[in-house]
Amino acid sequence: MDMWGTKMLTALHTLAGMAAEGLDLPSNTFQDMMQDAPHLLAPTGSDFNKYGANGTVLAGYHYDLNFLTIHGKSRFPGLYVWLRDGRRMPVKVPPGHLIVQAGKQIEYLTGGYIMCGFHEVVVNEATMAVIDKKKAAAAAEGRDTSNLQELWRVSSTLFGHIASDQVLKPMGRFATPEALAEFPPVETGQQVQNELNAINLGADSEKNEL
Repeated sequence: MDMWGTKMLTALHTLAGMAAEGLDLPSNTFQDMMQDAPHLLAPTGSDFNKYGANGTVLAGYHYDLNFLTIHGKSRFPGLYVWLRDGRRMPVKVPPGHLIVQAGKQIEYLTGGYIMCGFHEVVVNEATMAVIDKKKAAAAAEGRDTSNLQELWRVSSTLFGHIASDQVLKPMGRFATPEALAEFPPVETGQQVQNELNAINLGADSEKNEL
C-alpha cells in the first residue's frame, strides 16, 4: 500500500508541475508548496454483500478540501461528478489510468478559475450488473454467494495537500482584486481546520457542542 501511495503521490507531483505551467506559473510553484504537506492515503471499503441495493449512497455529495485527489479505476462503477453547468455525469476510468479531481486548495490558489469538483458514489444499475455477474460466477463454481470477498468495493485514494504553513491566496494572473476579496490569504492549516469545523469534524467542533 505504501508503494501504491508513493506512486500516486509521484503522479500528483508531476501533474502539479504541468498544471503550474499551464496556468502561467513557474513549474515548481505547486510542487514546492506540496513539500512536507500532510498527504493522506485513505483506502475505503464498501461491502456489497450488505450494502449492494440500487440507490445506496456510499459517499454523499461533497467536494475535497485538499489540493488534488487521485485514485485508480474501481472494480465497481458508481462515481458521479458535477460539471460547471450543473450536469451530473457518471465517471468511466479507462483501464491503466488514474483519475485526478480538483480540491478546494487549488480553487483558492487560482481564485476560482479551477473549481473544486463536487462528486458522490452511489450504487446504480451498472454497479448492480457487476455485482450480479460476480455472484453468478461464484454460483457457477459452487460457492456460497451470501458473503463474497469479491463484492467489496475498495478505493485506494490519495489526498494531496499543500503544506500546512503555506499561505493560500490567488497567485499570478489570478490575483485580481475581485479574487483576493473572495479568497483572502489564509494559512493552509487554518483552511483545513475551517473546512473540518464546517462539517463538525474539526477540533473546535466538539468545544462548540459543550
